[in-house]
Amino acid sequence: MSTEVFSGPRVTSFVPSTPPPNSPSDKVTTQSAPPHRDILIDVVRGLAIMLVVLGHTNQGMLHRGWWGTSTIGVRLNEAIYAFHMPAFFFVSGVFLRAGVEKRTPKRYTIEKLRTMIYPYILWTCIFAIATIPFARYMVQTTPSFKTFFYNLATGNFSWFLPTLFVALMIGMLTRNVPMTLLFPLSILVSLTLPHTDIVLEDRAFRELPFLIAGMWLGSFVIRMQAVSIAAAAISALLCAVIIIVVTSQPFGASKYLFVPLGLLGTLMLMLLARCLGRSRPSRAIAWVGAASFGIFLLSSFPQGAGREIVLRLLHTTSPWLQLLIPTSLAVAIPAWLYHHRIRLHIAWLFVWPFASH
Repeated sequence: MSTEVFSGPRVTSFVPSTPPPNSPSDKVTTQSAPPHRDILIDVVRGLAIMLVVLGHTNQGMLHRGWWGTSTIGVRLNEAIYAFHMPAFFFVSGVFLRAGVEKRTPKRYTIEKLRTMIYPYILWTCIFAIATIPFARYMVQTTPSFKTFFYNLATGNFSWFLPTLFVALMIGMLTRNVPMTLLFPLSILVSLTLPHTDIVLEDRAFRELPFLIAGMWLGSFVIRMQAVSIAAAAISALLCAVIIIVVTSQPFGASKYLFVPLGLLGTLMLMLLARCLGRSRPSRAIAWVGAASFGIFLLSSFPQGAGREIVLRLLHTTSPWLQLLIPTSLAVAIPAWLYHHRIRLHIAWLFVWPFASH
């Protein structure tokens, strides 16, 4: 979900991780268990969700022409969208097999329905209703009932949660297939499957290689701790340069580069997390990462409010002020609300409130 709430299939959502009690961070003891919860995972999530919010804020500015003749906004958009969502699919894949073995496939599926499909439907309704009083602040108009139900069923409103659900179900069903076969097969399907108007299907298969890569290479997270900070910093910088250079070229949007750039960007985030170690900034970003689900669902509201505050109180469309202030508010406020969701009695906004058996 973006600031431009229903701006089409390219607009992303996040969250990127699923919320407790169904979080990928659950500790498991099976033979295929991923690493126990480590700050590096939450830092990666934190960096990724901040990029998601930054990308959405930037898109709102591009829609309004606030970058003027500068190409910074376009270049920033292309670079961020090359890898920020693949990182979430990768992290989800890391914990998939262990999550299934801990619960059984049936319970795993039910929990994903509670923590993905329920909030997807709930928040799609909330955002559709929100377009009525706030339409003048948005690019979108209130959809008709026919359009609403069609877009809800196909994932056209906000593709991430239903797409991740479908990808996880595919991963669950194919988890015993050798990864050396499944990963190249997922890339082949991603590249060759005909495009349809069903965003849910298109994006699930497009992002599937990253989920499979997480299932296959998840143990690499442990080895990342052995990389020296200097080596991690140099490698992360090299990854960033490659992404910026490639996405600034016409061929950067090629579908054949989508998987390589997505994996490269995911590696870059992991290397950055390694550079930060367990420092105070790292813990702050990890705090954001642990609340990534809440930020994904709630960020549009403080983001839009931040834009209006800068516009009406400071009377400016200065690109950097309009980029940084709304983004900061859209990260900090939802993160605080999510971390206090139990005390505030708003947990039902994120997970099906009734017990499942």
